Amino acid sequence: MIRVIQFGLGAIGRATAKLILGKSSLQLVGAVDPQYVGCDLGDLLELGRKLHLPVTPQLPNIPADAVFHCAGSSFAGCFEQFASFAKAGLHCVTSSEEALFPAYRHKDLAAKLDKLCAAHRVGFLGTGVNPGFVMDTLALITTAACQNVESVHVTRVVDAGTRREALQRKIGAGLTEDEFHRLAQEQKIRHVGLSESLVLIADGLRWNLDHVDETIAPVLAPKTIQTQYLTVKAGQPAGVRQVARGFWKRRELITLDLQMYVGAPNPRDEIVLQSVPSLRVVVEGGTAGDLATPAMLVNCLPRLMEAKPGLHTMTSLALPRLIS
Repeated sequence: MIRVIQFGLGAIGRATAKLILGKSSLQLVGAVDPQYVGCDLGDLLELGRKLHLPVTPQLPNIPADAVFHCAGSSFAGCFEQFASFAKAGLHCVTSSEEALFPAYRHKDLAAKLDKLCAAHRVGFLGTGVNPGFVMDTLALITTAACQNVESVHVTRVVDAGTRREALQRKIGAGLTEDEFHRLAQEQKIRHVGLSESLVLIADGLRWNLDHVDETIAPVLAPKTIQTQYLTVKAGQPAGVRQVARGFWKRRELITLDLQMYVGAPNPRDEIVLQSVPSLRVVVEGGTAGDLATPAMLVNCLPRLMEAKPGLHTMTSLALPRLIS
């Protein structure tokens, strides 16, 4: 049995903790979040029973094998936490979006963490549903059925009206256009990790891109839309369309088109390969991120622990699958 600590108890962290409790191969031995210090984890997870596992403000000094980290998007911002896990001899799987391919924005810090993990004989991985699965890993796996690939085009359409309040506000639903553009300029409205997904695909296919471009724009509501949490009036931003493109010699080789807005029709995950044979893979309804992200974190841990110590990406691990 793998002894694990849950670090971060926001929505995804709590969902991950609940999933851990249902896995016979995992034992939850600690929970960390400064916001909930002293709370019994059973109460926090609304289990209807005590777990006699109090939340602590920092890593507890107890025997453990790994930590699930759900406490921030920025690799640089979380680096000291990641380093502390390695020094404590803990494998780490994190939902930090930039950690999917940290060398893209933070090459020196990624190399430093890799050396630290290797020195302490542990592994580190950033993953999730997006980034981590639908717009990168799934696309890469699909290329295995091809003799050659000329281009990769992935579209993810999410009806944000079905998602949690934090996500609806994160994508700018209900703001004015001016507010949207101002916050987008400040990078306060955006999906983190889209370019990391693109670079992961390029790295997996050994494509040497010479330019990566990313754009973001509001999707305006055609009519007034009411969600459980907010109202979007006709003409207001209902969410975001964010597109990342990877080029080589002015040819667009990889396109990732993410559309997340309230009321989005035909939600789906779609992979189109210009390839031999040509392939189109569609997940009707799309992959439910709030459920799939904890699953990716949990299911990737055994593959990480089997791998060579150091910093890993989804392309350097054995194929993950459901664990018991």
